[in-house]
Amino acid sequence: MLILFLLFGLVMMGLTLFHYSLTRRIPLGVTVLFYPLVGAVISLYALVTKQTLSQTIPWIPAFDINFSFRLDALSLIFFALISFIGVLVVIYSIFYLSSRENLPKFYSYLLLFMIAMYGVVLSSNTIVLYLFWELTSISSFLLISFWNKKSAALQGALKSFLITVFGGMMMLLGFIALYVITGTNDIVAIAELMKGTDKNVLYYFALASILLGALTKSAQFPFHIWLPDAMEAPTPVSAFLHSATMVKAGIYLLLRMMPVFSGDPIFQWILVIDGLITMLVGSLFAVRQSDLKGLLAYSTISQLGMIVTLIGLAAFDGMNPNYQPFIVMALIAALLHIITHGIFKAALFMGAGIVDHAAHTRDMNQLGGLRKALPVTFIVMTIAALSMAGIPFLNGFLTKEMFLTALVDLRELNINGVFWLIAAGVIASVGTFVYSLIAIARTFFGQQTIEIEKGESKGILISPTILAVLVILLFFIPNVLLVYMIEPALSVILDFNPGTYMKPIHAWHGFNLPLMLTIVIIISGLVIVLTGVYRKLFPKYKEMPLNKVYRKTLHGLDVVSHQMIRRIMTDRLNHYLMFLFGVVLVLILPVTLKVLFDVYPAFELTEAGIYPVILLLVISVACLALLQVKSRMTATILTGVVGYGTSLIYVLMYAPDLALTQFVIETITTVLFLSCFYHLPNLEKENKSRLNRTVSLTIAFSMAILMMTMMVISQSAESFESISEFYEQAYELAGGKNIVNAILGDFRAFDTLLEGIVLLITGLGIYALVRKRGEVKHERK
Repeated sequence: MLILFLLFGLVMMGLTLFHYSLTRRIPLGVTVLFYPLVGAVISLYALVTKQTLSQTIPWIPAFDINFSFRLDALSLIFFALISFIGVLVVIYSIFYLSSRENLPKFYSYLLLFMIAMYGVVLSSNTIVLYLFWELTSISSFLLISFWNKKSAALQGALKSFLITVFGGMMMLLGFIALYVITGTNDIVAIAELMKGTDKNVLYYFALASILLGALTKSAQFPFHIWLPDAMEAPTPVSAFLHSATMVKAGIYLLLRMMPVFSGDPIFQWILVIDGLITMLVGSLFAVRQSDLKGLLAYSTISQLGMIVTLIGLAAFDGMNPNYQPFIVMALIAALLHIITHGIFKAALFMGAGIVDHAAHTRDMNQLGGLRKALPVTFIVMTIAALSMAGIPFLNGFLTKEMFLTALVDLRELNINGVFWLIAAGVIASVGTFVYSLIAIARTFFGQQTIEIEKGESKGILISPTILAVLVILLFFIPNVLLVYMIEPALSVILDFNPGTYMKPIHAWHGFNLPLMLTIVIIISGLVIVLTGVYRKLFPKYKEMPLNKVYRKTLHGLDVVSHQMIRRIMTDRLNHYLMFLFGVVLVLILPVTLKVLFDVYPAFELTEAGIYPVILLLVISVACLALLQVKSRMTATILTGVVGYGTSLIYVLMYAPDLALTQFVIETITTVLFLSCFYHLPNLEKENKSRLNRTVSLTIAFSMAILMMTMMVISQSAESFESISEFYEQAYELAGGKNIVNAILGDFRAFDTLLEGIVLLITGLGIYALVRKRGEVKHERK
């Protein structure tokens, strides 16, 4: 079912083009809507039946690389979120995008991204997960740069692509390290096999590499700089990619890898500290944004930092009973906020798109007083923004309280520096409250200065209105999510039974410290916004300092690559060969020599007859003479001697077919070279420096040693069974009495056919050159 569902997405991509060419009466988005709707049905089926759906198709079994997909309780949360938000985004896009846009291209890219995200959360094999992971980067690049006539869109797409692909490549190295440690690529099996494993260098390399992949994708400090620039995408893309799905891929990876790395202090405190830093940075920069979508982008960074912090807090050693209640509470808060954030942030982005449509600008310096012109949008965005701020009776309040409770409860675990962690969380939460109010106040309050020609259409309000209702509804029924989605997911992540510590989610816990902190946050935020002091408290940067680092890094890489290319691309064949052979030697020679010492005892010298020795001497003399001659004609003849000598060696080794082929090819090439070189001047002596000559000789001798070593190994090591026994059955298999003919005409028929085509093309090329030369001579006469 799962593989068919992914393939169905590819079919839908084709149907977008077919539908658009067939009829334009029905909006193209209606066709596209079927894919996330099918995903929603699968989600509902898995939720009701409480079954873990899995499917595997072998791909490269020798390395345990298979198309393995698994829909368990953890992946179901993300699968359902992608499906639900996907349905609403497609409905929203039908009314948002103009018919003048290239709709088939847009929806094809959107479907490609959906397929990639579904693949990420369903993959049960690390290598397959990596393939879909990078596909999310490719498809998001296409979506962000959809309006490719805008330079900012192209630059934003490039930045997101470079940063996330870099993280993905590091993640792949981490997966390979886990394969070396465990011998499997299956994610569930890795978690089981890693229990009790020694934490060696390879373990920490895997940990660091996978963390890089997750933190870059989820826009954590210092890799968060790609997310604000990605806001140049159309608003439906922003609502889908950067509020509910793509940025959650890194979060999903962290949760999926928790059984592997939980209990490791490095894993835990990197997430806690980096999450809090990201939360602070996102809040500080969001406050002073004038672009409405830019403010929402930085708010996303801040909210993701909060989720990562909660995952870090839940990464204590689960085998310690003292930590288990705290771990369960922190994980519930993280999983619940993944859902609530996706809902209120999608509503905010959709509202920002409606404002942009109506006012033709997102600049809050020009906006203001739009609550009467856009009343429904005002209500929707106010509900969503207040939820993000953590105001009671909205779903964001529950997770904000749980976040503060988790920080406060650290005091009971005897953790050093708890005060600073609580202070950082409170300051970041004040910033969250401030930028949430600023987004509403600067857009909808004050004096209206922009004339709204066209207000809200009913169709474009469908999706954000549904999301706003859910923001309120989930405040009153969070335990439905807890029982049916979150509790089963905890059982997948944790090594102990979380049911012992499960408690219903309540909004009221009495007058305790987390509530006091919430009151402080609200009062401080209101004072900062109403007095306008945030303009002085939070400095405004023309650009993020890390953006300068990014630009300088790109510039430095351009300079280095330019210098390397200038030095390598010298238009001299011998230089190219030196670089090529040098790289081969560095990569292969050390390993080859090590293998040689392992197989050398099994190597036996055989006696050689007089004729092979004479041929070897002739070939050696011809090769040495080639280094000294100045005439091209002489050099060609000596090369022919080497080739004909090799042909005679084939004869002595009872391979007449190879000998005949070598004779024919050597004759043709020698004649052609002689015909060409007859018109060229003699070779000129090259004035090489001593260093150049030394390097050339070193590479030449090293390549000779490498080839000789590989020949010794190939003669001594039996790595594979001989294929000769198969070819000896040529008569039974192909009806050929001559083995060579059977190989060429039956077993390798296509290879022989293509070789013949190559020779035909070569002959035609030679004929064309000779004829052209004759025509030129005739014209000159």
